[in-house]
Amino acid sequence: MKGAAGAAGAAGLAGCLGIGGGGGGNKPSWMTEQLAQVPASEPPSLYEPSDWEKNNQETLSHLTWTGYDAENVQGPFRKQFNADTKIDLFTSNPKAFNRLKSGEWKQFDQATFDMAWIPRLAKEGLIRPMSYEDWKPYAFDEYIDLFKRENGYKYAFVNEDDYTFDIDGTLYGLPQRFGWASFAVNTDAVSKSDYKSYDAAWSEEYNVGVYDLMFWGIQIIMLREGIEPYKEHTDEEVEQVRQATFDLFDNAKTLLPDFASMNQALKSGEVDIGFISGNWINGTLRRDGNLEFEAVVPEEGSVIWVETTAFVKGEQPRISDNYMAYMMEGENALKLSWPSSGGTNVVPHKTAHEQYSDRQREVLRVDALPDIIDRSVFYTGIPDLEKFEPIWREAKTRL
Repeated sequence: MKGAAGAAGAAGLAGCLGIGGGGGGNKPSWMTEQLAQVPASEPPSLYEPSDWEKNNQETLSHLTWTGYDAENVQGPFRKQFNADTKIDLFTSNPKAFNRLKSGEWKQFDQATFDMAWIPRLAKEGLIRPMSYEDWKPYAFDEYIDLFKRENGYKYAFVNEDDYTFDIDGTLYGLPQRFGWASFAVNTDAVSKSDYKSYDAAWSEEYNVGVYDLMFWGIQIIMLREGIEPYKEHTDEEVEQVRQATFDLFDNAKTLLPDFASMNQALKSGEVDIGFISGNWINGTLRRDGNLEFEAVVPEEGSVIWVETTAFVKGEQPRISDNYMAYMMEGENALKLSWPSSGGTNVVPHKTAHEQYSDRQREVLRVDALPDIIDRSVFYTGIPDLEKFEPIWREAKTRL
């Protein structure tokens, strides 16, 4: 009771000072100033609607990935906060970035990108800085150890001098879901000794389907070739990637346009190996009971991505900080991890990890995560991606 009373008093004070979400009358100044830093009132105040919110309906617009739009994720928030949420889904970080940059930022309040895009969004002045100390109780205090700043997690913090990730930098977003890009195999058809390396996808022994997703595919090819993805590349390295890409496509049986086609090709037995894939792709197969399909991480490693949600510049609705806090709460993160529609993915929230059922742990491969992460690299962006786009386009003509 004492703690509740203290939190209520702090929330009331925060409202008077104009630093919290909700509240009647004029909006807090951060909600009306384009790039003002986003504070958060003392927890747990953001988890509950204010009297104003109970009697006035607002809309929160969120640009993000599939799964966030699921009814079990959005429905409880809409009901509790008497709000509507407009979820706009995308499948390409570069395309979504260009949408915001071209002026569509005016249409959104929050956006969720893979973390490598956070410094770019910040540099373009498209997203707002956040108060780490204010948001820490709602997010970082609730994360598993890997995602804590004190343990070295830097992929939400930006050095505003050169717009690189910096553990001592400014907070620009909150980690929300994560996973890895590698390749998927039918473990009943592909020998375990073979899928210890990406070389299996170049082997004539197996039917290979290539997912037409250059952005991730090129990174995995670089890992297979022993080339660091996240730097400027020499002409010799570009040529090495070119030849490896051509060899992959020469060996492939089919080109697959989307992850639904990838999953169908695996399930039907048309292909034994799907290059590339990841837990966000083949999780749907595994959730349906097809545990023989696995996004394996071979000796060359995988690429770890972390969906990170940021506040977009421009005027915000009163419920924007409430929505961010709601999505970070452990119970709701668990729903996002296992949505009623859309793909299954792990989340960084320890409450979800503690509450995963045995089946969920097996489908999501929760117990394998420490080993996967130890052998992988965190995605921080390819600075000369334009060098590799023509390679992929030409390779597709060889199929």
